[in-house]
Amino acid sequence: MFTDGPTTPVRLEVLLDVLGKDSSGWKRNVIYEMLQPTSLSGGGFDAAKNTISAAKELGLAVESSSVIKLNKDYDKKKSTKENILRTTDRMVLSKLDVESYLALFYSYYLGLNTDVYELSEKYDREAWANEFNKKVFNNQPQKNPFNRTKHTGLDRWFSYLGLGWYDSNEKFQANPYERLFRSLPYIFEKKHKLSGDDFMKKLAVVCPELDGGDIFIEANKYRNYNVADKQCTLGLSHALVELHEDSFINLKCPVDSPGWNIKLAKPSRDESIEDDRITNIEYLGKE
Repeated sequence: MFTDGPTTPVRLEVLLDVLGKDSSGWKRNVIYEMLQPTSLSGGGFDAAKNTISAAKELGLAVESSSVIKLNKDYDKKKSTKENILRTTDRMVLSKLDVESYLALFYSYYLGLNTDVYELSEKYDREAWANEFNKKVFNNQPQKNPFNRTKHTGLDRWFSYLGLGWYDSNEKFQANPYERLFRSLPYIFEKKHKLSGDDFMKKLAVVCPELDGGDIFIEANKYRNYNVADKQCTLGLSHALVELHEDSFINLKCPVDSPGWNIKLAKPSRDESIEDDRITNIEYLGKE
C-alpha cells in the first residue's frame, strides 16, 4: 500500500521522469542518490525506497537485477502525470488490491454528504480512522488496519487524483470533478447521450468508488445506502453541475423527472436544469 510511506505524487513524478531519460534503466543505488542524496538523507533512503515501491506496485516501473526501468506499457507520448492518473484510475480507484483504503475511505467520506462539515470540525486524524473502522468494518479487526498514518497518506493523493479540493481551513471537500471528467469517454463510449439511469449505471462500473459503484456501496452499507433512492451525493452532484456549467456535458432536468437527484448541489436554474432530477445527459466532448 503505497500511501503508508512517505511517497508523494511529486516524488513519483520525479522518479518516472528520471527513468524516462534512459530506456535501459538505472541501478537502484544510483536512483537512491539522485532522489535522496546521502549528504541530505544520511543514507537512509526511506523516501526513495518507498517511491520505487509505489512505481512498481502501480505497474509503472519494473525491476530486474537491481536495475529499474519504465514498464513497457508506459506511454511516453503522454505526460508523467497522465500516466500516473491512467494507472491509478485503473488500479487504485477501481479496486482495492494495490491500495486497500484510498478508494474505500474516499467512498465513505463522499457518502457523508453535508455531515462532513460538522465532523471535519471535531475530528482529528485518529478520530477519522476510528470512525471509519467502526462504520465500514463494524470494528472487526483488519490485517493491516486503517490508522492516522494511513489517513495522512491519503491526504497527499486525494487532490492530485482529482477527487476534490482543500478549503482555506485545509479541510478536504470531496468533489470528483476531474476524476469524472477523465472517465466521460469511457462512460459514454461511442454514444453522445445517455439517460440519467444509464449514465449512473455506467458510472458505477467505470468509477466504482463513486455513487452506486461496488466500492461505494461497500463503504456505505452502514447507513443503509440504497441505489434505488437515486440520490446523488453532495460531491458528485457538484461535479455534474460544474461539468454542465463548463459545457463538457449537458444535464437535462425537466420538471417532474423521476431521475437521479442532484439537489444537494443546489444547482442554478437554466434552460436545461429546470428541476433537481436528471432525465438524460449529453456528452459535449469539449476540450
